[in-house]
Amino acid sequence: MYSAAHFFKIAANYLLFIDPKAIQMKLTSLTQPIYDHLYRDISEFRSTFDLPVSDVDSLDDKADTLHTSLIIEELTELAEADSRIEQADAIVDSVYVLMGRLVHVGAQAMTDRLEISYLIDLLLCVAKNREIDFIRCWDEVHSSNMSKVCRNEQELTETIAFYAKQGVEIVGSQQGEFIIAKCAKDVEMAGKVVRQGKVLKSVYYRPADLTTLVKAQVL
Repeated sequence: MYSAAHFFKIAANYLLFIDPKAIQMKLTSLTQPIYDHLYRDISEFRSTFDLPVSDVDSLDDKADTLHTSLIIEELTELAEADSRIEQADAIVDSVYVLMGRLVHVGAQAMTDRLEISYLIDLLLCVAKNREIDFIRCWDEVHSSNMSKVCRNEQELTETIAFYAKQGVEIVGSQQGEFIIAKCAKDVEMAGKVVRQGKVLKSVYYRPADLTTLVKAQVL
């Protein structure tokens, strides 16, 4: 018998490669204002972390494969979620990944890449059915993701000192109003090799906390 995760993988691959003109896709939960909200946040995230924004030419086979593997991973986590909080986290992360592809190619209208918007719409519908306030959860996750950066020189100095104690040299990279802490050279940390250029979290990073936003329920 096939698992739910297996079917999610099949669905993700199918919807990402069909011709939206060949099938009617009606959106019921995703609106342009919601789409604009998501697009703005992902544009901020990708610009800050030096990822392509509105750059179709950079979406080569490697980048396409990465986008696809990420959404399969997130949908698998959704299929395997053991609580409503885990479901909320997986739904938000799935939309985060899908919006990443849309921002990568510069699809500013939700109808520009309808096949992907349809996937997002389905996830919003699932969130609604599970009584999950998607936007509030999204805002919390995005805030957490953006807390990975240093917001000023003082935070960078503290972050450099923190990693120095672990034998990791950090260099700061200015990205707009933020400063990104990057590994200066290949090094082993906590039994793993950290490659040069890898973004490391600020000491002020905080994990997303959905416990106050989602009614806890073990499945």
